[in-house]
Amino acid sequence: MEEPELNYIKAGTSRDEDSYKTDAPLSDQGRTYAAKMGQALLKHRDGERQALIDRGGADIPLKPLKIWTSTRRRTFETADWLYDQGYSVRQRNQLSQLNPGVCEKLSERRIRAEMPEEVAKHAADPYHHRYPRAESYHDLAVRLEPIILELERQQDDLLIIAHESVLRVLYGYLLACNAADIPSLSFPRNEIIEIIPASYNNEATSIPIPDLPPEIIPSSPEDLEIPVPPSEGPSGSATPLSLGTPGISPKSGTPRMTKTSPSSGQSTPPGPGEGSMLLVERALRD
Repeated sequence: MEEPELNYIKAGTSRDEDSYKTDAPLSDQGRTYAAKMGQALLKHRDGERQALIDRGGADIPLKPLKIWTSTRRRTFETADWLYDQGYSVRQRNQLSQLNPGVCEKLSERRIRAEMPEEVAKHAADPYHHRYPRAESYHDLAVRLEPIILELERQQDDLLIIAHESVLRVLYGYLLACNAADIPSLSFPRNEIIEIIPASYNNEATSIPIPDLPPEIIPSSPEDLEIPVPPSEGPSGSATPLSLGTPGISPKSGTPRMTKTSPSSGQSTPPGPGEGSMLLVERALRD
């Protein structure tokens, strides 16, 4: 039986791109992005179905596609185009982005000047460290545990539209990344990450989103970029499919055969019959 698919995508740009507290709607550019993302995904699904038929498979519909977003406007508005096509959209409050605390809207220069001790702690352990009144990536992983447990029972194809911090934790769990590498994973907006779970290995590929303006492609501007030890390359940011960790081959993106629970740290084999997942980050704001 064909395994379901999980897809992740960032939300589009919104009208207050640097604010965590402001629940800003999508910009016009963000709405354009949402439509192009939806079109790229549906074209990919049609291609998968046709390829299955060409290989002699049955001419039957693909598994149903469900969409999960956070409760923030920029994420569920990124799903509006697909909702208008008749797809089910569910808002999940656990999918809200990492809380930056006192660092919201502060420049890296100012954070370094005002909180040098916190910066040093963050550099030493970017996964567990939390800035004042903020969440750490470990805190976020604990918050996401109910989502992860539900993902493992998912039978249908699933698209998750969320902030990059959320995608990092979900991707890191599903593909058994090292915890230290999770804060530096980068999810540009011009691709959808597709993960196909199986009993003993999860496979990750990317689905391109064509014809996007270059200024909206980079990672989220409000993500804290202060010193995260680089996993690969001079920029200090590693894309999920190129990350050279024990869990993922830099060439194939194939994870190891077990994954680790963010709360217990215990390695367990993924369950059979899980839905395919797509990851998308938030849409654009003016």
